[in-house]
Amino acid sequence: FGWLIFTALLVSRYSEVIAQPPLISPKPKLKSLQAPSIEPRRDPALPDETTAGNDRDAWFLIEYDGATIGYESLTTTDFMRPDSESEKSDPQETLLPVRRIRETHLKLNRFGNDLSVSAHLETVETVDGTLQQWSLRRTAGDGSTMQRSAVWDPSRHAFLLKEVSPSQEKAELLQSRVQPRSPILSAWLAAPELQRPQQWASAVLFPETSVIADVEIRRLSPQSLRLKDGTTIAVTRYEYWPSNQPDLRSTLFYDSEQQLVLIEQPLLGRTLRFHRTDAATALGEENLEALDLQFLTGLPLRRPLLNLEKSSTVRMLVAVGESEQISLPSGDFQSVEQTVPHMLIVTLSRPTVESDNLTMSRTPRVPKRPDRKFTDNSRWLNSKDDDVRRMAAIGGGAVSEPHEKCRRLTSYVASHVRLSAFSTSLRPASEVAKSRQGDCTEFAVLLAALMRSEGVPSRVAVGFAYVPNPPSLAPHMWTEAWIDGQWIPFDATLGVEVNPLTRVKVTDSPLTDSVTSGTLLFVPLLKFMGRATVEILPEKN
Repeated sequence: FGWLIFTALLVSRYSEVIAQPPLISPKPKLKSLQAPSIEPRRDPALPDETTAGNDRDAWFLIEYDGATIGYESLTTTDFMRPDSESEKSDPQETLLPVRRIRETHLKLNRFGNDLSVSAHLETVETVDGTLQQWSLRRTAGDGSTMQRSAVWDPSRHAFLLKEVSPSQEKAELLQSRVQPRSPILSAWLAAPELQRPQQWASAVLFPETSVIADVEIRRLSPQSLRLKDGTTIAVTRYEYWPSNQPDLRSTLFYDSEQQLVLIEQPLLGRTLRFHRTDAATALGEENLEALDLQFLTGLPLRRPLLNLEKSSTVRMLVAVGESEQISLPSGDFQSVEQTVPHMLIVTLSRPTVESDNLTMSRTPRVPKRPDRKFTDNSRWLNSKDDDVRRMAAIGGGAVSEPHEKCRRLTSYVASHVRLSAFSTSLRPASEVAKSRQGDCTEFAVLLAALMRSEGVPSRVAVGFAYVPNPPSLAPHMWTEAWIDGQWIPFDATLGVEVNPLTRVKVTDSPLTDSVTSGTLLFVPLLKFMGRATVEILPEKN
């Protein structure tokens, strides 16, 4: 699943972080939420095309860790206000609206499969970046699309958000204390209309996950910059970072005419760069190198894990750079020893199994039922939905023993839901039950809802799953069921009960209504992806 995260981060820049969780109305009045895709020539609220100025284009080559993996274009169109409105005294009202269109194309693959993605982001905003409306369309290599659009409603202090998926259309209310700025920071950050101190903050909307985040911005001292063609120019620099992630700093470089020439961003322990170029160079696809996401996002192992069916434990040393700090949770089948801040010893164990009947043998205990948040019907795990209840009844069958019921539900989901193109949108279980397709997120969400529908407490877990070829730990999501006092892992993507020796859990979630984005569930993995090394240790006697 790491390739999904990486793609989302590339397309949306910093949509993986959130400083101000948006307030989403769970049951909006659909008739009042009209947020069509942007059609600027037909919307009477927008300037007519006869008042549009000339288009201005900028082209960029995208490099990651030295390899050219894509290109991007940004087109800006100015609009003139009618003469009747030019005499308004409010400075904010006199700011001219502009339309920006950002096209991003990335050449990606995973295990030889084409996962290339393109994204079309269109915004209508003022020249200082105040966002009025936006539309995002992302297209995967197989042609599947995700579309999302929104219009700002000042009377509600909210964006009226509309999303179109293969299974349905949905509308939501995305509220904010202030009207946020555009996600295309590079276009408005150095605008002369922005008379700001050396450091300031602004709310910014990231459309890939519909997140509004506080971003800190700082103007740096001028310096010289050597360009790819060997010339050296004087540049003005700005840096910005999410307020809750000060170590994730992007730097923007502008020439003497305030034209953007370079963007540098940290991503998974490496550097992502956008170099200003011309259209012919950017469109020269023969220069692009496909980035293999499996090798980038997984944690490589020097040797495969052997005898997993016979071993009782697996011990591993997980480490990052000495200046960094990591942590992992301990649980029923995972114990963690913190040796130094940047290093962990993780011991994975499995329940003992009796050879005669293959039932799990545990120390007798009186299990305490978990909190209601693991059993409640929620926005994402809507276990009381008719389709979910029907699927749970069929998949679980007539058995009453929780462990066997969960095994059957896992197998049922695996055989009745098909893997589809990736999506960064978190979909409710009811949608997955209707469409019967998705990635590991949808499989885990649906299985958790089916378990709750059958009276078994459940949650989703996020972490790394063992992949034998090549030996590595790959980002993944699975489901955990509360059975006999323990959280037992099940993986509907694979259709099996999980061998705990093959999972390193980073976090878990009951998926309450407060969760606003599926991508955010994977944010804790970013401390490991591209940074951590894993060494398998000998078993203790």
